[in-house]
Amino acid sequence: MQGMKTTLNIAGERVTVTAFGDETCAGFGDASVAPNAVESRVSFVYMHEIQDESDAVLKRCAELGCPPFVLVAIHVPQWNDMLTPWECPGVFADDAPFAGHAKRQLEALSEIVQKTEARLGVRPAHRCIAGYSLAGLFATWAPFQTDLFDAVASASGSMWYPNFAEYVEAGEFERPLRCAYFSLGSKEARTPSRLLRGVADGTQRVVDAFETKGIQTAFESNPGNHFKEPDVRMAKAICWAVSNCGEDSPSNSKACELRRE
Repeated sequence: MQGMKTTLNIAGERVTVTAFGDETCAGFGDASVAPNAVESRVSFVYMHEIQDESDAVLKRCAELGCPPFVLVAIHVPQWNDMLTPWECPGVFADDAPFAGHAKRQLEALSEIVQKTEARLGVRPAHRCIAGYSLAGLFATWAPFQTDLFDAVASASGSMWYPNFAEYVEAGEFERPLRCAYFSLGSKEARTPSRLLRGVADGTQRVVDAFETKGIQTAFESNPGNHFKEPDVRMAKAICWAVSNCGEDSPSNSKACELRRE
């Protein structure tokens, strides 16, 4: 069930905040900054989006019976440039290169986290960073750069990105995560692009690295290519992460009916 919704402009970016489920935030909406933030019993999920995908994702979350959470959707028009951690050639010969401005986006995200929660007057129970495709790559990269987040929800993340698996394997989190979820379409590696063909191997290496680092980690294989049911895949990722990032969460939650292939 989708609850109250508001749109803010923070750090030059459009931010849509939606309360999902029966739990809502005190001062939600156009309230002024609260002088004393109250503890929230729900998680906040920060998700980058290129279009307005949040309503479709929330609809799927309702179908999955997802626990309550607050979705903070950040609109990122310069998707290829702002969500990539370093420069990379385009996927195909005629494509523009990826600019590698993720650190700039992380600075904006840090401001968005602080100002959104101050505006609502709450401290979330936990914070999850979520995303699809390159936003899933960014969500996986961010905990190595910041201690803001407790959980990662990456759906069909771009783990083909050059040198990214090596970065994850060698890197250390700014602070330990509670849990992480990854998924990939069963046909995503079937592509004429040399770069994209490495997505299955890259994803497996990232999953293995998270597990080696002691993080409760889930992987799900979804049927189809990269573009099949992105709203469903993103909702399953969020549902699993929200269900598993609490102190008393079961270690093998089946809230999203995970299938491992």
